[in-house]
Amino acid sequence: MSKLLLSDAQNGPRALLDGLDRLLIVNPGLVATPSSAAALARAAATPVSDFIGANLPVYQEIADKIIAAAPPERREAVRKSVIVELATFMATDIRLMPVPQPRTFGTVPIQTPQVEERGFKLGSFTVYPQLQAGMFYDSNIYATRTATVSDGVGTISPSIAIRSNWDHNALYAEAGADLTGYLKYGNENTVDWHTRLEGRIDVDPATRIILGGIALMEHEDRASPDAVEGLTPTRYWEVNGYAGLVHRIGVFNIRVGGALERITYANVIGLNGEINNHDRNHNRYTAGISVTDNANSAFRPFLEGLADIRRYDHTPDDFALPPTNVGYYRNSDGYRASAGAHFRISPAVVGEASVGIMGRYYADPRFKPVITPAADLNMRWNATQNTTAVLFLDRSIEETTLAGSPAYVYSVVGGRVEQVIIPDLIGIVRLAFARADFRQSTRWDNEADMSVGARYYFTSSFYIGADYRYTQRISEDSTINFSRHEVFVLVGAAF
Repeated sequence: MSKLLLSDAQNGPRALLDGLDRLLIVNPGLVATPSSAAALARAAATPVSDFIGANLPVYQEIADKIIAAAPPERREAVRKSVIVELATFMATDIRLMPVPQPRTFGTVPIQTPQVEERGFKLGSFTVYPQLQAGMFYDSNIYATRTATVSDGVGTISPSIAIRSNWDHNALYAEAGADLTGYLKYGNENTVDWHTRLEGRIDVDPATRIILGGIALMEHEDRASPDAVEGLTPTRYWEVNGYAGLVHRIGVFNIRVGGALERITYANVIGLNGEINNHDRNHNRYTAGISVTDNANSAFRPFLEGLADIRRYDHTPDDFALPPTNVGYYRNSDGYRASAGAHFRISPAVVGEASVGIMGRYYADPRFKPVITPAADLNMRWNATQNTTAVLFLDRSIEETTLAGSPAYVYSVVGGRVEQVIIPDLIGIVRLAFARADFRQSTRWDNEADMSVGARYYFTSSFYIGADYRYTQRISEDSTINFSRHEVFVLVGAAF
């Protein structure tokens, strides 16, 4: 079963789903029980993270097909087992759940995308509206070492997604917003939004073209290493367009692609007047290639390379220090080269890992090149039918505004355990530890993010959740140390 689906997946998402249909026709007993249906969902979901394209609709279609094929008297039990199973795959799919960066520490916990037998059919499209709202208490809203300020916060996050139901080609679009209001400190109120449009053109069984774009407006968390002392949070905008080609030659999958990203920052008012953030505005150009050997379904090695060019609007920046009293030229050229593998140690343990090298070279002669090992890991272990563990690791070179430093190397490792306590009640424990090493500076930041929570699903569409979260930063620069306690209560609906 697993080998057949992995073989079908080499021809793309539609071939995988067609292969799932064939299995269900030939052997309907595969969905006769919740455990067998979960095993089928596991086998079908394993290759999805390898696809380039909107992966959430593929997980959704896997769930729809398996649930619809289940015996009516067992359909509800099958639905629950399949949803839990697929949620663990989405939790490790980097295209759906990117590794949290420092600016996200201290915000509302990211929720794993949910798949359900839901949505509204509109011709050849399905529409998925969602709404999440809640309240949380933050013991340190400004992420300061002393004179901490606490507040209660209300949040509401509406979103809508639409996907095509075509036999060939695919279109996916989504839009959402995050509105946050503070009870006492209204200057911290934020309105974030995001949009995404992505299409896949199936040229032939071996060739697919991906085209897409993202536009968003968000704000920097007060705990970000680059946060400025503004009276309001710093807003930034991102526009990203990308294109790619996926082609299969024998047992090899070849991917080539590129992207253009534009990031702009808003000025903010500080205690001493306006703080200029425009010197952080820049364009980022990336191009990459990867080659994967799919001959062995249990161990599929790959090689990948990425070129990364960053160009700032204003050079030098505003941080002029003696003896030159001239700001820094932060334009840079970078690369990342890695070797790794998609692996399946057993039906219960799957993942992806890579190691390599990455580097950046800067226009400013005062900045030395930053060359350091690269590493990634995303692994999922289904310890039991009701217990799932997720482990991730990532290293990257990040931009900084710290005077005299070209960048910081950011390393993060973490994990999550999800436990079905009773039917419809899921407990979650999360841990993440990160280190930021600022090059050509003595500064380093160690950060910890720990939380425990639960989700209870009243129906397939409505849930309530609660979380306790603790974050802490210990830095070489003790003035930016902080700790924070947060308590969340969330309610949500997905139709």
